Amino acid sequence: MNVTVEVVGEGSHDFEVEDATYADLLAEVDLSPHEVSVMVDGRPVPEDQPVETDHVKVLRLIKGGSGRDGDAGAGTPEGRSENGPAVEAEAGPVTEFDRERRDLGVSQLDFELPNAGAGPDPLVLSDLAADPGTVVRRPQSSRTPPDDNVAVVLLFQRDYRCRNCRQQVQAFADRYDEFRDRDVAVVSVLPESKEKAEKWQQKYHLPFPLAADEDKRAAEAYGQPTRFGKLGALHDLLGRLPEVAILDARGGELRLYAVHRGEKPSDRPSVDDVLAMTDRMLR
Repeated sequence: MNVTVEVVGEGSHDFEVEDATYADLLAEVDLSPHEVSVMVDGRPVPEDQPVETDHVKVLRLIKGGSGRDGDAGAGTPEGRSENGPAVEAEAGPVTEFDRERRDLGVSQLDFELPNAGAGPDPLVLSDLAADPGTVVRRPQSSRTPPDDNVAVVLLFQRDYRCRNCRQQVQAFADRYDEFRDRDVAVVSVLPESKEKAEKWQQKYHLPFPLAADEDKRAAEAYGQPTRFGKLGALHDLLGRLPEVAILDARGGELRLYAVHRGEKPSDRPSVDDVLAMTDRMLR
């Protein structure tokens, strides 16, 4: 059987296989099951399952290198930097062990920001984490506003004028019920004033928080990438690149699970990709 293996953002490979598992396909493209999620028809599949389809999609759990113009450095053993945001030690995927040890180049998980969208204002991110006593799903009517969640998805935007950013928040808004079905909250972080964030909200009526990170402290703490040096730092639309982070919020505290740092303005995981990565974490 001929199988096409699509590594998202990196190209496709065709293989002729017989009695192969998805782990065998990963070995053919030199990837480890710890680095990726294997998806068929938009759903993650176990790596030891026999291949029964002709098209497989492979999504790296962690994508992107350092948060600032390619400069790389190591954080403290717990993934925290004593003098500022830590960054990943090298570009590319990070193993399970290093994911926990370096915390994916994020210096601080929690933040408090003005919120122009749904939910409390200001928004304290840690307040979205599930209470330790929560062990069952809540009824449909109680799924908004977004509190007491098992996971949080952060969408770090580039700029108020960014078309890709606007399309992204609309796509997540259109399918937000799928996140709420999983008790997962989405938070969009816009590196602008609350007034500009409110203009977005008036236009798009987002069902999730829209945090205004005007001084970009949250973006810096999460290692959101930029490009073009000082020029890019002066103009977000030119220099700032997108980022998506997935946090495990079970047990009342936040733990970083995966990060996708874009290498260009359009380099963002789709809604299906984010749902699949979240399902893998919760599985």
